[in-house]
Amino acid sequence: MQLKAVIFDLDGTIIDSLPLIKLTFEKVFEDFGIPWGNGEVLKTVGLPLRDVAASYAPGRVEEFLAAYVKIQNKYQEKLLKAYPGAAETLETLQKRGYRLALATSKRRPATIAGLALTGLDRYLEAVVTVEDVPRPKPNPDTLFKTLELLKMEPAEAVYVGDSWYDILTGKNAGVPTIGVTWGMATREELSAHTPDFIVDTWEELLSLLDR
Repeated sequence: MQLKAVIFDLDGTIIDSLPLIKLTFEKVFEDFGIPWGNGEVLKTVGLPLRDVAASYAPGRVEEFLAAYVKIQNKYQEKLLKAYPGAAETLETLQKRGYRLALATSKRRPATIAGLALTGLDRYLEAVVTVEDVPRPKPNPDTLFKTLELLKMEPAEAVYVGDSWYDILTGKNAGVPTIGVTWGMATREELSAHTPDFIVDTWEELLSLLDR
């Protein structure tokens, strides 16, 4: 089948939210008296925040979530940015006729706010968040919902993400995957989960999709 759609992950893929996420976790952990250790919690980026809260603050999940949102809202305008080249790449893909969408484990309010703040919302035809599906990544539901909205088959799309959660999600949904190395995971970590392709730059991504 011909490739018709490019579906992106959000954090660490098109939006450089990692400094904001790190700062928010640090402050929440400090407030809750949770040991920071080596920042292992940052390896959970890509999983639903509720699951992370349940793991690190059992019995205080709602309190953890409220604190996280409050801190994130305070700093996001200063720290949240689109990756250099992201907007130009999305615009180029759109002009080439690809349909663009987003599939993320982030909650909808934060997702919509981040896309609006960075101006990337105007390129996306469909946005699917953790609240829109029964099961989060790496289950395939997020991609299945996105494909349903686009009215496309798995073979007509590709999923672009920065973490192994994204790669497994694509595999579970039967959607080809492209790992990007500018986000949370290293090339070695991505390779361990055998994405179909790995790219280091937006230019490589455009070239790959052209082929």
